[in-house]
Amino acid sequence: MNKSDKIYVAGHRGLVGSALVRNLEEKGYSNILKRTHTELDLTDEKAVAEFFKTENPDYVFLAAAKVGGIHANNTYPAEFIRDNLAIQNNVIHHAYLNNVKRLLFLGSSCIYPKNAPQPLKEEYLLTGPLEETNRPYALAKIAGIE
Repeated sequence: MNKSDKIYVAGHRGLVGSALVRNLEEKGYSNILKRTHTELDLTDEKAVAEFFKTENPDYVFLAAAKVGGIHANNTYPAEFIRDNLAIQNNVIHHAYLNNVKRLLFLGSSCIYPKNAPQPLKEEYLLTGPLEETNRPYALAKIAGIE
């Protein structure tokens, strides 16, 4: 990446997204696109399409997701899978349509089987059942990776 390239960090206020922004800024990248959920609802395909058409980012870091604890995941499983699939599908698709040079999609440790050996290795994906308390979130993330 060049220091002047447009870099969109989706989820820039979250734990990982904010760390990415700090790291990029420390390295001299100054053209970082950031939008809050209020400014850009990533589950709204029309809004995402307009954002990519207007801003035309060169690079995308996809750290945005609907997240919550065990209670939220157990109480709203349909919303977790729906919203996370919508977020990643919209961002990935419109990054593709707008010729983004590279997109980095971030997964999560929850995408690995509940009883995966430690330390986790990529080849452990899809080798066993997921932890039930965050299964909808994990399934959405796995779909995004694929």
